[in-house]
Amino acid sequence: MKSIIRRSLFVICCFAFAEPCLPASLDEQGDSFGGGFVSKTIAVELLQGKLLNDVQFGEVNPGLMPDNVELRSIFAESIASLTPSMLVESLFLYKKPASYHKAGWTGPEKTAVLNVLVSISTLSGIEYYSRSRGRMRTFYEESSVINDPRQKLIQDDPVFLPEYLPSKITLYARQKDLSFGDNVYRYDYFIRDGAIIFTQKNCNAISYGIVPLAAKEKLCVLSAVIDAGEYFLIYAASMTKAPPFSGLKKKAGDSFVSRAEALIKWFTLRMGGADTE
Repeated sequence: MKSIIRRSLFVICCFAFAEPCLPASLDEQGDSFGGGFVSKTIAVELLQGKLLNDVQFGEVNPGLMPDNVELRSIFAESIASLTPSMLVESLFLYKKPASYHKAGWTGPEKTAVLNVLVSISTLSGIEYYSRSRGRMRTFYEESSVINDPRQKLIQDDPVFLPEYLPSKITLYARQKDLSFGDNVYRYDYFIRDGAIIFTQKNCNAISYGIVPLAAKEKLCVLSAVIDAGEYFLIYAASMTKAPPFSGLKKKAGDSFVSRAEALIKWFTLRMGGADTE
């Protein structure tokens, strides 16, 4: 049985994701925004400053995913390897910093976005809103790049230059959070002309409290930053097997939504100070 919960949340001032983007005619903007990445209806909601979320259980099918060939291909590969019964999607529209080109990102601008996305150590200490507790809670107590899953030697976050921008990167990270514990993840980044797409997969079994949540490599978070003219489309999809009990399903769904919100906030705040030189 499939249950879909859609929630469209206004971005409140304390989130401070981005400066307001309220055009004179949202319908007109919705007709042309994003080069066909999303439907007009979704475009209008995004242009109102909403963060869109969709939680599905059972037979999952993306409802918020932007129309991007590479993103859909990587999603299809992830679905095939995971056969998930839970999918949590988030979609947000971020207005580019004032210094960025509006017709499309330059090489230095794309590199700046990548350098933010690989700055894994800066995730240490970020917080998310726990709906079950009704308060803010630490997301990643510790977060660092490591050399490999066996030795787990801490490495500096990589920094890339526009003239040496790779097409694919693989990183390993050790991340400790209060819900899922101390785990190792593999991050794969795919750098394309109009998007940077990356996946985060667990290198060890993960539990949600005392309840097993995901076997090795059976939890995947697929994310993308897509160049959309004046904006970046930010998409995230978390997928795994759903917990066996209905109460835990809702709790897990809410947790993944809150985590996606925290990561989007982290990215947009980091982008505000990203250097393109």
